[in-house]
Amino acid sequence: MVLSKDNLFRGSWIYGNNFDYGLDDAGYYQNNHNAVLIKQFEVKDFKEASFYIAALGYYILKINGKRVGDYELNSDWTDYQKIVYYDEYDISSYLKDGTNYLEIELGNGMYNPSPLKLFGKYNLREKLAEVGTPKIICDLEADGEIIIRSDSSWEYVNGQFLFNNLYLGETVDFNYHDPIKKPVSTVCDHRNYQSSFIPKVRRIKAVKDYELAETANGLMVDFHEMISGFIKISFKSAKGTEVTIRYSEFKNGDELEFESSYAGSVGMVIEGHNITGGPGAPDKGIQTDVIIANEGVNEFENKFTYHSFRYALIEGLGSDDIISLEAIYVHTDLKYTGKVNSEHEYYNDLYDAAIRTKLNNVHSVFEDCARERLGYGGDIVALALSNLYAFDVEAMFKKTIIDFRIEQTENGGLPETAPFMGIGSNGTAYGEGPLLWQFVYPYLIVKNYQFYGDRETLANEYPYYLKLVDYLLSFNLDELATRCLGDHGSVLTAGSFKTSTPDKLFTGYCTILMFVEYLIKMQHVLEIDSHEYQGKYDRIKDAITSKFQNSDGSFGDATQTSYAFAIEANLGDIENLVNQLVGKIETDDYVINAGIFGMAFIYDILNKHHFDEVIEKWLNREEAPSFKNMLAKGSKVLEEQFFNKYSSYNHAMFSSYVQWYYQGLGGIRVEQDAIGCDSVSICPYFSKRVNDYECSFDSRQGMFRVAWQRTGDHVECTIDLPECLNDCRINIGARYEVVKENHSTTRHAYVIKD
Repeated sequence: MVLSKDNLFRGSWIYGNNFDYGLDDAGYYQNNHNAVLIKQFEVKDFKEASFYIAALGYYILKINGKRVGDYELNSDWTDYQKIVYYDEYDISSYLKDGTNYLEIELGNGMYNPSPLKLFGKYNLREKLAEVGTPKIICDLEADGEIIIRSDSSWEYVNGQFLFNNLYLGETVDFNYHDPIKKPVSTVCDHRNYQSSFIPKVRRIKAVKDYELAETANGLMVDFHEMISGFIKISFKSAKGTEVTIRYSEFKNGDELEFESSYAGSVGMVIEGHNITGGPGAPDKGIQTDVIIANEGVNEFENKFTYHSFRYALIEGLGSDDIISLEAIYVHTDLKYTGKVNSEHEYYNDLYDAAIRTKLNNVHSVFEDCARERLGYGGDIVALALSNLYAFDVEAMFKKTIIDFRIEQTENGGLPETAPFMGIGSNGTAYGEGPLLWQFVYPYLIVKNYQFYGDRETLANEYPYYLKLVDYLLSFNLDELATRCLGDHGSVLTAGSFKTSTPDKLFTGYCTILMFVEYLIKMQHVLEIDSHEYQGKYDRIKDAITSKFQNSDGSFGDATQTSYAFAIEANLGDIENLVNQLVGKIETDDYVINAGIFGMAFIYDILNKHHFDEVIEKWLNREEAPSFKNMLAKGSKVLEEQFFNKYSSYNHAMFSSYVQWYYQGLGGIRVEQDAIGCDSVSICPYFSKRVNDYECSFDSRQGMFRVAWQRTGDHVECTIDLPECLNDCRINIGARYEVVKENHSTTRHAYVIKD
């Protein structure tokens, strides 16, 4: 029997110890045991049983001593005042006739964050919509009947965690065992409960190969790759031994540096300014776990935090004390829809680095990096297309769309990050982000329709998007265009966040135009008259042309960013602009120096117009700025910036080149007018640097596969298509000399003169 949603969660929210951290919340950093909720109950003669649970914070569920499910860092983070996502488990195999025991251990997560001031100014306890003591509400159902609800009959004991914070780490006392059961606290609080629908955060892979060195500061561990996840260690020690583990992304000579992953950048000194975290906060936001050991063998694995690290510094143990040690990748378990492989080692490494970095930074939201862990709309826009080819992100995109929409202000604006936590750099108003960060909302809606055919989300979100566009167009255009951060991350800014990005005013105007363009796209899908907004679009386009077009047809300052945005916004003579863009990149020594948006646009533009060799020269560049220079550090991930000593060493915002592996080397291009990938063109780029390449893309229409290899002075190419695809245009003959071809229903084979 499937329970009606209306029958769920009619009990109370329950929780354990409720701490008073003091007026400035400095007491948060003191020893505060987490809570373990417990319930004993009887059940007999049941056939099927399910458990439903919603949490504010994190939880781990056990029944009769066995852990239920394999989810980590659960529940899904969102604005808890607007939505609480719940999970359902089949627990039939965990229960037994007679007496049973439920145990739910709670962690803080993003519901009970520290008062640490991110960047010295954003206190999550003040900025998030809701914070408080971790709590749960749950129902246990057997054979269609609720037999257990969360209520005052439950009890709790103090857990072994003295401290747990998603950013800073955990402190656990293995000697502590609370013998006193205490009554839970309860609160009746109806919420908007929604069943969790995104892939869950899980342990993905263990890294057991490491190098251990004894230093004056402790044992230094090198796992040889950058990991976001848990550490798992088994060791022997005396009772009361304090073992401290600090996590680092980078080593300078023989010394570990911790700055790149300081929580909230607390402890950094930037341009003479020391970033402090507020009352009670550590001087430096180093990711740290502390284990107070028991006598004999101790086993520790993170539960309520994850770390970004290649290195770890362990104090309190000798190398002989360690029985086993491993690092565990932990992230949202995205399904791969794309696969690439070639004999070209560097191309494989470059692809793997992007995929690893992307996955390292997704934990129920698309995050930027470990020291922030926030869902920035701009980063999500820049990486959307590359993510769509590599992973099944339909559900994650839908949750992201909802995360931004439920934070919509009364005026209609959207935040810079969702869930909103106070940041709004140069936005349209408080709670509203800069233009390209608000653009995430329509961009994901339209991309979900293009790749997955998700008309339902488009229709549901249209009224909110219409409100956003009307709000933006209520501004004076000259004023609105300044509400823009521009093409963030360009090397032309020399890595400084204070230096103006290329042609910022022009990119602001282009973004306004794209907001209206995407509204018109939605209106066409929904068969809504678009005459009014088409007129507004035309007037804005004319205003941009009048204000920014140069005599040679270029726009603005004629930077790579200017060309990318002009072409993306369909301004002027596109062919002329593309040729000028290519010339500009050549003049710039094949450095693509646009920021995260322009770079993603440029990969798409150059491939579409058959300038793949320009992309290839950039990706193969040796000297800095270059990806080869990034990968030379050996951590197998990408960095936040090409030049910036304050940057993260585990940041995906420049991983958009992944899309070129599919659109370029694989030649698979999902057309702009596609509905669920039903319109595709295929024209692989047969790189002179590659002899053997294979690419597959599992779309809503089925599997696309392109494979090619060189044999003598020819290239042999095989293209496999889904059976029921309505519209696929293979354009190899327009680019190469085909000397032989063979076709069947779903397979097309070509021999091309090299």
